[in-house]
Amino acid sequence: MNIVLQMFRILSVFCIVTIFVGFASVLHAKPSSEALIEAPLVVVELFTSQGCASCPPADAILTELSQKDDILALSYFVDYWNYLGWEDTFAGKDCTIRQKKYSRALGKSGVYTPQMIVQGTSDIVGSRGKQIHEMVGSTRQKIALTAKDAPRITFDPMGDMIDLKVSAGKPSGSRPKNATIWIIGYDYEKSVDIKWGEQGGNVRHYRNVVQSIKRIGSWMGEEIKLTLSKKDIGAVPYDAYAVILQEDETGPIVAAAKLTLK
Repeated sequence: MNIVLQMFRILSVFCIVTIFVGFASVLHAKPSSEALIEAPLVVVELFTSQGCASCPPADAILTELSQKDDILALSYFVDYWNYLGWEDTFAGKDCTIRQKKYSRALGKSGVYTPQMIVQGTSDIVGSRGKQIHEMVGSTRQKIALTAKDAPRITFDPMGDMIDLKVSAGKPSGSRPKNATIWIIGYDYEKSVDIKWGEQGGNVRHYRNVVQSIKRIGSWMGEEIKLTLSKKDIGAVPYDAYAVILQEDETGPIVAAAKLTLK
């Protein structure tokens, strides 16, 4: 009888320990990437140039914004200042094309630097720090109001492949049914010793320098899944990638996400 009672006590302790360990494992289990719901990103895009003497203050503001977790801050280097005597080492025609498309979408008469565009809907001279922070703050409040209905963008890197999913979302207001999915490769930090031109003799430091802009599909309001190779999204590996879901091509930004592969 004593032996049976002792065995019962041992079994009871074992069961309690097993339950406790299992419960602790649930508490500390790492959620999948799809289960992580982060605050929606405010997208800030700066169009700048190494050959632009008025751009350094805007570059500094972009650097400041890039430190914030809930902001996707990107530097696009345009090529139309190259004639001034210094060929911008980061400039690309795709950056210039994107700015020109924004100009048409926003009803502007032309392009300029430094130009900052927030969430694809508003532009401002990129050196106006106070107004930029106010614009970012008001945009943050607006997108928070519709965040629960906005689509979610999730990544699942698998070796040389990336599984990308854009969830279904409820169209709001004037949102059209068709949106462009952009993937943008960028490097965190770049420094340039500028020899000639308006900034000749200066070493400039830049953040989140866009190196690649690619359209990878369209979103029609329903869930979409894409499998991409790293070669699909850039000629070489970059420090990070951003996915931007945008009405038409350069209309209001519906959602955005950051992906770091390094």
